[in-house]
Amino acid sequence: MLHLVVLALRRQVCGIRTLVTSVLSAAALSLAGIGIVAAQPSPVAQGARAPATSAPLQAAAAPAAAGARIVAVLLPLESPVFGRAATHVRNGIAAAWAQSAAKARIDLRFIPIGDQPNDVIASYNHALAADAQAIVGPLIRDQVTALANGLASSAPVIVPTLALNIVEGDPRLARNLFLFGLSTEAEARQVARLALRDGLRRALVLTQPNAFSRRLQQAFIEAFSEGGGTIAGQHAAVTDLAAMNRMRATTASQGADMVFIAADLPTARAVRPFLDKQLPTYATSQLWSGPIDPNANTDLNGTRLLDMPWLLEPDHAAVMVFPRSQPALAPENERLYALGIDAYRLAELAVERGILPGLSLDGVTGRITLERGNWLVREPVSAQVWQGQLVPGTERR
Repeated sequence: MLHLVVLALRRQVCGIRTLVTSVLSAAALSLAGIGIVAAQPSPVAQGARAPATSAPLQAAAAPAAAGARIVAVLLPLESPVFGRAATHVRNGIAAAWAQSAAKARIDLRFIPIGDQPNDVIASYNHALAADAQAIVGPLIRDQVTALANGLASSAPVIVPTLALNIVEGDPRLARNLFLFGLSTEAEARQVARLALRDGLRRALVLTQPNAFSRRLQQAFIEAFSEGGGTIAGQHAAVTDLAAMNRMRATTASQGADMVFIAADLPTARAVRPFLDKQLPTYATSQLWSGPIDPNANTDLNGTRLLDMPWLLEPDHAAVMVFPRSQPALAPENERLYALGIDAYRLAELAVERGILPGLSLDGVTGRITLERGNWLVREPVSAQVWQGQLVPGTERR
């Protein structure tokens, strides 16, 4: 069941570049009666409460402590599909708040939100009515798109808003809406550029037959082609023995000098032995998810991918500051916890100094920079599989 929950979240949450957005002030709402769009509050937004957390959980409408600034967090904590993943993000946010030297000045509030696109409007207006000075969320891609579309057609956004996903299509983004997240599609483009820097020009692309993997395939192909590379061949990554034998026979004559695998760990582990062992292999962090058995991963030795300092560099100065989740989580959930840590750090920065051009934050998810006005882009760390484990660096071993 956890696998299904995580897969559903990855379809909505991965492919994310997190944005920080501004919102209408509560004063403007109360004086002008302005909402983002007409919407009825969902039952979750009206009365549900988030689970307990180590950060203080205030009623959304309660006044802030003297001198404190409210940071409101919109997460689908009670969603049957996304609730568990949202809880990992919330726990990361709470951990970062607890470690912050500014926590006495920050009134952190979690506002429950449903998991349907229109649920975001009621909860967002709830945060504005509470006089939030920064808003974090939503997390689900459809909700980020709904919010972006709503803000684009509203009065000017004043409150910085950090959306934890990307938007569908190419809507006009409000000035203070920022996008930040765990975009695996962005990773696929970064992997393509890594392979090109390594001098590789003819890629064999293996793709698991699902929508998420096809998005990674498309992102890789676009970036690799734009950089001067050629796609030598494309094949389905399936674990049927006859299909894998056919793939081996076909790929041997395609003249590839590398392999990109858009597939999960069990599938990649099954198909890799059917390809030339001398071909350098690349993947995104999608590969390194679920239960990890080092003894079963030796066929993937040398596979190169990108992941975050939180998983690869425990002695990194930015990483050491924050407590680890106890007990330890599966890699995909550790990434969500780390996303929460950096989301809080960006929200605090938005409240204290603003999200400004030239931003460069040494995050636990990677170095974060502001690009194109609204995009908070994460630069992950290069890594490779060696002796069944994921280790930093891409030097051949």
